[in-house]
Amino acid sequence: MDLTPFHCKGFSEFWDDVLIHPEVSGVDADHSRGTIRVCPETMEELYHGDYSPRRIRYRRGSRPMLEMIASPWRSLPERDKALKAMNWAHENVPHRNIARDVPGTRAMTEEQLIESRVGWCNEQARVAIALCAVMEIPGRMCFLFHVNGKSGHACCELFIENKWVFHDVTYNVRVELPDGTLATAAELSGPYRKLLKPVYDPAAAWFLSQYKPYVDITFDRDDSMTKDRFFHQIGVSNYICDGVDVLEPTDASRA
Repeated sequence: MDLTPFHCKGFSEFWDDVLIHPEVSGVDADHSRGTIRVCPETMEELYHGDYSPRRIRYRRGSRPMLEMIASPWRSLPERDKALKAMNWAHENVPHRNIARDVPGTRAMTEEQLIESRVGWCNEQARVAIALCAVMEIPGRMCFLFHVNGKSGHACCELFIENKWVFHDVTYNVRVELPDGTLATAAELSGPYRKLLKPVYDPAAAWFLSQYKPYVDITFDRDDSMTKDRFFHQIGVSNYICDGVDVLEPTDASRA
């Protein structure tokens, strides 16, 4: 499928321009420019096709710091590995709104982000993806766009239990569906939007209570306390971490 018509297009006039001409640099800019809009036309390819790699192999020794962090989780089921990665990134690379102010153009590696002990939402998501990558769990960036057309948030989707599962590292949340499976961002944007409020309300209230004085709380209050509005539109961007090889799809990966 040709995804060109959905490549950094159709979000809003503001975001279409920002995605192509981001204020960030390095790999963060690559992610921005690689964003594909999730919509009915792209849903099948992005969530069930081969656009995002669903099988990876990590080259042992490539990322020793990440290996060391993830080593206690290796024997856990996929679902628990992903949860541990999200929890660890949330706790050890806290968001700049509740840690300390940092520029958005750092272009750091995940190891540098960990050592800095602070991150923007996209940087937190990258750390979680990288921790999963050393455990051979694929991940990709997931960008949420607010209904106001000018606010955005970065999260990730991790491929576990044969499904792209949404994880918000900043708020340390993911959503379980009534059937016991974990939700994709697309499901939360559509039929399961009602499940967002009970999950996000307590997390957002805590997050807001921790804000540092330099954060414009007047502007951010509405966005923080109404997270469902951030699922107005979604974009995904592939991320193959250093030290990782992509494997060809198999019949088992398509099941």
